[in-house]
Amino acid sequence: MSERIQKNDNRATIRWKLLTGVSVLALAAYVSASEAAKAEDASRPLIWLELSGGTEMVQGSSRPFTADFMFPTQPPQDNVYGDKSWGWKQAPSRFAFGGDAKITFQPQDSDWLFSAEIRYGRSHSKKHTHYQGPFNYQKYATALSDSLSRSNEQHVIADFSAGKDIGLGLLGKDGSSSVSVGVRFAQFTAKSATHISARPFATLYTVGFYHFASFDQFYLTGHQARSFKGVGPSLSWNASAAIAGNPEQSELTLDWGVSAALLFGRQKAKIDHTTSGFHYKYGVHSPYTHPHNDPLRSRNVTVPELSGFIGLSARLPHSKVSIGYKGDIWFGAMDTGIDARKTSNLTFNGPYASISIGLGD
Repeated sequence: MSERIQKNDNRATIRWKLLTGVSVLALAAYVSASEAAKAEDASRPLIWLELSGGTEMVQGSSRPFTADFMFPTQPPQDNVYGDKSWGWKQAPSRFAFGGDAKITFQPQDSDWLFSAEIRYGRSHSKKHTHYQGPFNYQKYATALSDSLSRSNEQHVIADFSAGKDIGLGLLGKDGSSSVSVGVRFAQFTAKSATHISARPFATLYTVGFYHFASFDQFYLTGHQARSFKGVGPSLSWNASAAIAGNPEQSELTLDWGVSAALLFGRQKAKIDHTTSGFHYKYGVHSPYTHPHNDPLRSRNVTVPELSGFIGLSARLPHSKVSIGYKGDIWFGAMDTGIDARKTSNLTFNGPYASISIGLGD
């Protein structure tokens, strides 16, 4: 009986020693991991400063003027309207140039991220086209068209957000994933001025020793000023996954992110345009003018926004260089109508390059 009790005591002792040994190993691993995490956290910069620039394709900021003389029932004489459409002749620049500035702060021993970002871009365009038929005895008997259009666009977007590194572990040990909520502000402005002169047909009559011209002369002058300004809540998710290297020295990462916002603001449009002309025959003018001046169209609107980016980064412990592609779409942001309100989506998309510097350990 005593031998059985002694055997049971020995088994209990062995189990206790095994349990104690496992507990000690687990505690040692935890302490080691904690120390490593503290060392990694201590070496992590508190502040990141990021500057970026790029080219963006812009769509949805304006609409061309049209008039009946632009669409005659038969082709203009001597192809004086040219091979380009009237819309192309008045189109604003397809590309905007701009940059971003962003600052991110992450306190020590914290998974929270606080950031502020401002983005600015602008575009400018001037298009002048001139077509003219053969010169006749009288200059008035020459068919022609002339179009001059100037436009500019500017946009400012600002973000203030607070996020948390959610660390899902799905992106590998060197990956990161954060979700942020914040406030987004946006202001878009687009202006243009257009001057068009057209004489699609011209005929020269000869009566005895006298020459007479007959033609229709048309003019169009128009101005556009459109804008949107709004502010609202935003939600974003940014992630990064290591492709090669290690974070202690250098690594190559794949970065991506998506965000959404709902902006409440004011949409405005001020349009004026005048079509005029005259019929000339045997030295007699028959003029006409059709002015159209709209009052300022202004209304409160709600504009949803979606954006995203994907890129590659070369990372060092205290710096980062990135290249990638990003895009934004602002649903119904601009009133691009001419004689009546008509909303259009405003989009920006294009490549970017950025450099980031980490400050404060």
